[in-house]
Amino acid sequence: TVRRAKELGVPTLLNPAPAAADLDVARLADLAFLTPNETELATLTGLPVGNEHEAEAAARSLIARGIGTVVVTMGGRGALLVDAGGTRRVPPVKVEPVDTTGAGDAFIGAFAHFHTEGLPVFEALTEAAKYAADSITRRGTQRSYATLEDFRVRFP
Repeated sequence: TVRRAKELGVPTLLNPAPAAADLDVARLADLAFLTPNETELATLTGLPVGNEHEAEAAARSLIARGIGTVVVTMGGRGALLVDAGGTRRVPPVKVEPVDTTGAGDAFIGAFAHFHTEGLPVFEALTEAAKYAADSITRRGTQRSYATLEDFRVRFP
């Protein structure tokens, strides 16, 4: 369970895709990271997320329920990092998109990788934004994901 992972010092991340309105958020209270997109955030909280202010308020409602950090993915507009310490905007990386399918998965997977490799949360999210941007410059999902070596060539 999430609680047991926290007791053992293992941070947990959940991408609630697709989100379900009947998800028991109380069972997620000890999550380290929840990474919904705007639609999923609205579904989970029942709150509007039509702009960044509303998205932040909805994310804060989850923080108040025990989730450590909420990262709201906003596609080409970047992401919001919301935790008890405040809110920071992760800027988008501008590229010429070819296929945006799988960009959210690329972002979340890259974040998990970079953070577990030792980058602080905001820096890991910034690298993840670059990785996701790189992934949309090619067609497909998994085959559009660069190896770490190829990614570092494009984004040193």
